[in-house]
Amino acid sequence: MKFRIKTADTFIWNLSELVDFLLENQHQDIVITNGSEGCCSRTVGLYKWLDKFKFSNVTIETSNILEIHDRYNITCILPWKFLDVERPIDQIYHTWNRQSIFGTLYGRPLWHRIGIASHLLSSHKSISEIGCLVNPTDSDQRELFEILELWKYDPESLIKFSNACFEFPCCHQDVDQYTPGATLTDGFVKQTERVYKNFLIDVVAETYTGGDCFFVTEKTVRPMLLKKPMILMGSKDCLNYLRQMGFRTFGDFWDETYDGYEGRERYLRILDLIDWIAGHSYDRLETMYWDMQYTLDHNYNLVMTQGYNKTITKLS
Repeated sequence: MKFRIKTADTFIWNLSELVDFLLENQHQDIVITNGSEGCCSRTVGLYKWLDKFKFSNVTIETSNILEIHDRYNITCILPWKFLDVERPIDQIYHTWNRQSIFGTLYGRPLWHRIGIASHLLSSHKSISEIGCLVNPTDSDQRELFEILELWKYDPESLIKFSNACFEFPCCHQDVDQYTPGATLTDGFVKQTERVYKNFLIDVVAETYTGGDCFFVTEKTVRPMLLKKPMILMGSKDCLNYLRQMGFRTFGDFWDETYDGYEGRERYLRILDLIDWIAGHSYDRLETMYWDMQYTLDHNYNLVMTQGYNKTITKLS
């Protein structure tokens, strides 16, 4: 029997259905799949619930390349699917027109995403490009906003969100789905490439930020394809794992020590980094941009040739 869990960063959305499934299938072989997502199963509480029951065999399907367990079978499926691209990017999109400094584009309003967007709107609105698909004035969509998580991690950010929330949605994507007929990453790139020339730095807010997790989505691949530097709000050590794959990050240009942290500490360090970069003149940032062209070209070529390393050594 198989059950698909639907996960946020730190919890399981369909938990009650999962518990019913576990109750009904005790002492049998079961498969728990996270679809093509790659959360940390321990962080979302999956192992805690599995440990409450007895089964003949448990297999967990995940795209988290770091997932391990001493008792349950782990099957890693499609960990690099978002690195599968089908077309080169026209060089007309590999530019910066100096309109803005920061951009952040996302769909689901996870706690760190609305926190970063609210910080940019409250402190750096004139130099930021915000893309959010979900409308907080819609009662159904409002339930998707991870307000309690944001309050838990940083109450000050909740105040910023409360002041900025009615500026959402700010849409840059045509539809809330992947472009039909395109691979996963190509679909989102086609929808957003037109705004990329407006900003210099993509503040990437990945899907998962907690626990032992490394799962690369189109949000990380997109700035590589469009040759823009990124600040990455993801799981701990994700920049390190990208470097293990052969990609270059941006520690020569700004402080990337935030990568050694997760959750609240990583988030707050990224906000500080945003503020530090915002204090630079456009001329200084343009010089920095040209100085990092080798890094940007390297990452783009590595994706296009599929020459990246797929063997990751988990950090302790």
